[in-house]
Parts: sequence; structure tokens; C-alpha cells
Amino acid sequence: MNTILIDTMYIEALLSKDEPPYTDFADAIDNRKILGISSTVSLTELIKNLGMKDANRMQTTIMQLKSSEIILVNVTQKIAAQAGELRLRYDIPTVDSLIAATGIVENVGHILTDDDHFDPLVNLIKPIDMKKALKLAR
Repeated sequence: MNTILIDTMYIEALLSKDEPPYTDFADAIDNRKILGISSTVSLTELIKNLGMKDANRMQTTIMQLKSSEIILVNVTQKIAAQAGELRLRYDIPTVDSLIAATGIVENVGHILTDDDHFDPLVNLIKPIDMKKALKLAR
């Protein structure tokens, strides 16, 4: 089974959009064709981003994430140190550094994202889009 790190933008989409390809990817996680993981830092981003728009939607999304099959990985000292190295070396925003470091420390090969902040890390964790992620579920 392939493991994919899921960036915050896709977590929100997976939990709020009831249409393909989001439902296809969520089904692949539920059916254990893909192991989906995310950093607990994504909780911070979801609360901030959604809370500014719609507090009820934010609460619902957080509850859905916590009860989903997506594994939330806590920030450990090893992840924090790796994030600091990424931040220093590649000048990636701190939150994105923590998310990427989670995947790197957990030995994940791919991150589902459209965020170009992750592009410099292609040799450490490869950014992929939804189409490529779904191919990994086969």
C-alpha cells in the first residue's frame, strides 16, 4: 500500500467536496488502497483558514478529520529539527516545512499538494496532484 502525505488544502477538499476525484481518493483511503497521513499542523491551518470564513464549517471539518481514516502525525523533536533544516536550506514557510518534514521523517515518498512551496523538495518528497495520487491507489 502506498502512503501519501496530504497537504492541508487537500484535506479540506477531501472533507468538503462530494464529487470525483475527491470522493475517489477518500474511498481509496477508506478501502486501504492508500494510507493517507497528515501533520497535526494541518489542524492549525484548517482552524485559522476556515474559522475566518465560517466557524460552523471549520468545526465540522475538524470533527470529520479527527474521525477520518487519515492518520494525524504529531510534531516530534525529530520532525521539528527536520523542518528547521528545510526552512533554513530551502526558505520554505514554517508550516509547510513542518508538513514536509512529517512526510520525510515518516519515509513517505509523495505529498498531495498544489502548493509550489514544496517544489524544491522533489528529491526528498515528491509533490503530486490528485490524478497521480489516484494512480498510486491502483
